[in-house]
Amino acid sequence: MFDCNINRYILHQAMKRIVLIAGFESFNTALYRQAAKLATSRCLDLDLKVFSDRAPTTEPKIVATALENADVFFASLLFDYDQVLWL
Repeated sequence: MFDCNINRYILHQAMKRIVLIAGFESFNTALYRQAAKLATSRCLDLDLKVFSDRAPTTEPKIVATALENADVFFASLLFDYDQVLWL
């Protein structure tokens, strides 16, 4: 198990802002959000946002802000051509 308190200085420098958009497998979004909540509860400097593939349409400003500030972006199984272009 990873402990973020081992060396706060080094870990603070390494913490990233991560955004995940789950596409076709959006049925797993709740599981990804649960994992993100657990990770951020153990690593307070970690910023991890999880969205479904519907979010770019339903909450475009929130997703756009998250992506603008992200160090890392993961997209999984996005099939909607317009959403891919938007990204």
